[in-house]
Amino acid sequence: MTRWIFVLACACGSDAPREAAVDPKPPEATARKPPDQMDEKMRHCPLALDGAVSTLEDIEGGVRFTIKVANVAEVRKRAQHVVEFAAKRSRAGHGEFDGKGGGRMKNCPVVTDGVTITATDIDGGTTLELVSTKVDDLRREARRRADAFSFTGATIVKR
Repeated sequence: MTRWIFVLACACGSDAPREAAVDPKPPEATARKPPDQMDEKMRHCPLALDGAVSTLEDIEGGVRFTIKVANVAEVRKRAQHVVEFAAKRSRAGHGEFDGKGGGRMKNCPVVTDGVTITATDIDGGTTLELVSTKVDDLRREARRRADAFSFTGATIVKR
């Protein structure tokens, strides 16, 4: 044991150049707000990933969200969850609660009531296409939610 103390003492007392300490978090991560209740509420929203850049645009019959993010696996997982969530609600009668758990996704700009959602993998992310028989209502609600979207670290561009 004495040898190890000697080796450590020699290494610490060396005049050799030392590497600067590296903060394990990138600077942009430390500038973000601490987690709060909204993080929990948005845990399934594919647009609410740190660094996500999403585009909202009209398509025939509804809207499309194109989501690009570094964490591609997570955005695709969340997109699939939203597709399944919306499908359960639609099968129960055009957006009625089906009694199988969960509440409503009312904070995420991806509207899940009375819509059919299709997710498609793209390079660097995914797209979500939402279609509805009430196209104007869907577009209005998606844009209202996008305007209210205040998730730190994610951006939505409307076209």
